[in-house]
Amino acid sequence: MKDLHVPRIDARYWTAITLASVFGTNLGDLYAHDSGLGILGGLPVLAAIVALAYLFERRDNRRHEAWYWLAIIVIRTGATNIADYLCGRHYMGWNRFALSAALAAVIAAVVWRGARSAASRSGLPQTDVRYWTAMLAAGVLGTALGDALQRLMGQGVASAALLAVLLVVLLFNRRAAALTLLAYWFTVCIARTAGTAIGDLLAEHDKLGIGLNASTALSGLLFVGVLLLWRVRPQSDISAS
Repeated sequence: MKDLHVPRIDARYWTAITLASVFGTNLGDLYAHDSGLGILGGLPVLAAIVALAYLFERRDNRRHEAWYWLAIIVIRTGATNIADYLCGRHYMGWNRFALSAALAAVIAAVVWRGARSAASRSGLPQTDVRYWTAMLAAGVLGTALGDALQRLMGQGVASAALLAVLLVVLLFNRRAAALTLLAYWFTVCIARTAGTAIGDLLAEHDKLGIGLNASTALSGLLFVGVLLLWRVRPQSDISAS
């Protein structure tokens, strides 16, 4: 992905990543249930959207972040359905903690392989195939681990605890001299996990009474609102990757 389409890592970025995780959790459930394609049948459609977005992105020389955030949401939506299929009782039934550990190893391998790659001028790792593979793995990990922690701790406690951990990690990153590749992916995984718990809490908690449809709309509006209303300082011209 071209650097001129990639956002800068800052408070706005992490807020949007977290809200994208909540929105993707709800959208994945809604898509699987209401599209008529089922939990796996919709994945080829999502893959086709990502492929088309890649083709159009390569031909777009305007400076904006739409292609990046579209890819983030579509991949997060697919990751929700993949994790639900792998870990669901009526499907593969894999252990959620074991799957999360295996995916953490995959992400660590990607980090190791990409350790010598130069970051984009926004501060993000190079948004190549390795990056999007790791982002998909982080989404599946976040769904599996978020579901496991909800079952272990309860939805409310898990959501609050994961959000607190995310805030601590972000504070630590802010005080660090530089954001390392490992710290970036660790933070993404925490945001994905917290987003799963928060999304499920909003959609499923009886006392809140929001429901999946309204929760999807609310999280989507918050996500888009942050991107549109949270202004960023202009960046100097950067070349395409």
